[in-house]
Amino acid sequence: MKEDGIGLDVTLEVVCGKWKGLILWKLIHENHLRFNALRRSLDGNISSRILARELKKLIQDGLVERIDYETVPPRVEYRVTPYGRTTASFLEKMNEWGIHHKRRADQQESLTDVSNQLKEQ
Repeated sequence: MKEDGIGLDVTLEVVCGKWKGLILWKLIHENHLRFNALRRSLDGNISSRILARELKKLIQDGLVERIDYETVPPRVEYRVTPYGRTTASFLEKMNEWGIHHKRRADQQESLTDVSNQLKEQ
């Protein structure tokens, strides 16, 4: 049975987790970003250490590339590779699903609140 899910297992390992999908999403939509700009675009909720680690993994997997302009002061940018762009279609579907799920959860929460208010009356 394990063989059936192997592709999904690999995909989840490479692009999922708390940050990898978001990093790819930002780079797909922004084309290229410097390190701190990327960090800020993730609402600053990621530490520099974690961002550097996740970028390194994405680079090793061939999804992101690091462009060093070899200037003083140093200027480095990150951009998604053509191979990394192949993730765009399923990341878009995951985004749509997440939006739909959030709306559904919010509606259920609202219904629960109304139900609780009616019980209190």
